[in-house]
Amino acid sequence: MKDSLKVAIIGATGYVGLELIKLLSKHPNVKIVYLCAKKTIGRPINFIDKGIKKKNLPKISEIKKINWDKVNILFTALPNGEAQKIAKLIPRHIKLIDLSADFRLNDFKLYKKWYGINHNCKKLINKSIYAITEFSRNKINNQNIISCPGCYPTSILLPLIPLIKKKKIFIDVDSILTSSEFPDCIEK
Repeated sequence: MKDSLKVAIIGATGYVGLELIKLLSKHPNVKIVYLCAKKTIGRPINFIDKGIKKKNLPKISEIKKINWDKVNILFTALPNGEAQKIAKLIPRHIKLIDLSADFRLNDFKLYKKWYGINHNCKKLINKSIYAITEFSRNKINNQNIISCPGCYPTSILLPLIPLIKKKKIFIDVDSILTSSEFPDCIEK
């Protein structure tokens, strides 16, 4: 695994974090080096989910124990509002893939409107991309923060985007969503 991606997952013991571990632990080019949570520190991850059988996974640790020189990619599987706090603290060489809504909208006022909390990382909003990897590979390489759409938008966008791109259906993208809500995967 010389050229493997070295991954840390914060929020590893929640539903999304556990599913992410199951997926990434099977990937041949990924090495999970940190699993972080606030509870069950020092426990193996299969203490939380018996379905995770892979050996060589790290025990659950605190965020402050991460050696950032050993990480390429950080996944945050946290409640809204938490990833933006972490984004301020991580070194620039780390690519953050956020599974919450913290970097989905490019307007902090809309974030407050939709999620009911202030966005406290306004400077990084413009340095992030809201994208589905399968449709945005060229664009995400230059971004340090990648925000993933949630399950409902993804379930609509996966079949819709190829149809729009191949002009099999004609749709005014702006009539569906405003540009601040639409992932950066369709050229308008």
